[in-house]
Amino acid sequence: MKVRVIGAGALGLLVSASLASAGADVELVTRTREQAEQLERDGLLLTRAAPEGGRESVTVHPPVASWDEWIAQPCMQSATEITALTLKQTAVTDELAKVLAERLGPSARLVCFQNGIGHTDILSARISPSQIMLAVTTEGALKHSPTEVEHTGRGITWLGGMIPAGNRHDDEKMLKKLQNVLQNAGFGVSLSNQMTSKVWNKLLINAVINPLTAILQIANGKLLELPASRELMRLLYDEGVTLADKLNIELAEDLWEQLETVCCRTAANQSSMLQDVRAERLTELDAITGGLLAKAHQTGIQLPTHETVYRLVRSIEQQWTKK
Repeated sequence: MKVRVIGAGALGLLVSASLASAGADVELVTRTREQAEQLERDGLLLTRAAPEGGRESVTVHPPVASWDEWIAQPCMQSATEITALTLKQTAVTDELAKVLAERLGPSARLVCFQNGIGHTDILSARISPSQIMLAVTTEGALKHSPTEVEHTGRGITWLGGMIPAGNRHDDEKMLKKLQNVLQNAGFGVSLSNQMTSKVWNKLLINAVINPLTAILQIANGKLLELPASRELMRLLYDEGVTLADKLNIELAEDLWEQLETVCCRTAANQSSMLQDVRAERLTELDAITGGLLAKAHQTGIQLPTHETVYRLVRSIEQQWTKK
């Protein structure tokens, strides 16, 4: 199976490096030519837990192209079976969807690793929903430089079709092939026909952890240690559950316990939103908290705590966007 990874942030580098180190046929597409040139020159350094204990580092050299180089290639449908989209949700635009639609072969699949909600609406306007797969992952990744990534925490990745596979043999076969490839690369992978539920489980976890860590400027584990922040976590969580119930979305019965486990297992990690704030980049706020607020507006439900944290994070962003 040939896999193309589009997006060379922390997750894209982790997936590419892990697949390459396991001998998979993988290609990486970066946003900039500068990063592509660095990866071509230096290789991609992956640091991870060693089988015998401790940490190990491995350098791999997957084929790399910048986005501009890739779209400048002759516009022909690719033989690549899987295109893993590891860009941030804010990068998923109609123009991106148009380019992908032109290059996906009829039997290829697009696997979306985005946080939040809304990106599949953009993609499915150009690409058949039957070709779109969803991936929800709790793997921890930290990008140290354009050519260095660390696997900071083991998690699980859920895979499924945007449209449940049901009895479609080709879809089920493709999902199992991708599952095997990722498992061979060291990831824990499970298949699901309930991906809407999985997406919302992670959405609520992110909507609790990410904004609070960005506002308070603390690592994930610190949220549980501070009584006041723990109370805020519970308020955000309960509001999210109320919204999901109104939308008839089934959540995991132990989702609060899962949320606490994520904080504990990634205690020293900086959330992606905190990393963005510290780097003065726009966050995925609109895809996460904003996504919840949009759904709440449609259903007439009030989410006052989410409204507050949304305004706080947006205020932080405006400090540098107006410089």
